[in-house]
Amino acid sequence: MLYSGHFSFDEITPSGMERHGYFTCLVKAGTPELALQNFKQRIQIIKEDIKDPLFKDIQVVYVEDIIEIADSPEEAVVTRFQSSDGPFPKSRSCALPLSDTTDIKAYQWVPESDFSTDQKEATGEYKEAVPFLQF
Repeated sequence: MLYSGHFSFDEITPSGMERHGYFTCLVKAGTPELALQNFKQRIQIIKEDIKDPLFKDIQVVYVEDIIEIADSPEEAVVTRFQSSDGPFPKSRSCALPLSDTTDIKAYQWVPESDFSTDQKEATGEYKEAVPFLQF
C-alpha cells in the first residue's frame, strides 16, 4: 500500500520567533503502523543526521493524518483540506525537499499567458501566485 502522512510542526528560530507549519510524506508499506514507523525514522534522519535547514528549528512534530492508498483513483480525490482565520500568513513552501528519488516528480502550474519557467525574477524575489480558479 501507499501511505501519505500529513504532519504539522512547531519551531523556534534562533532569535526566539515561534513558527508553525506542515509537511507531507509518502511511503510504500505493508500496514499503517509500518508507514508511521518509516515516517518517524525519516523525520529523525532529516532532523538529526542530514540537519537540513528546513527542519533545523523544528521542536515538535504532530501526526495530522495518515491516508492509505490501495489503488490509483480514476478521478481526482481531495486528500487534505484546511481553513484558517485571517489573511494568508507569510510562509515558505517547496515541493519535494530532500527527495532523492526519481519516481516522484513535482510540477508547477504556470498560466498559459506566462511563458517564464523560472519562478524568480532577476531581483531574486518570487512572483505573486496567479489564481488557478476564481469563483
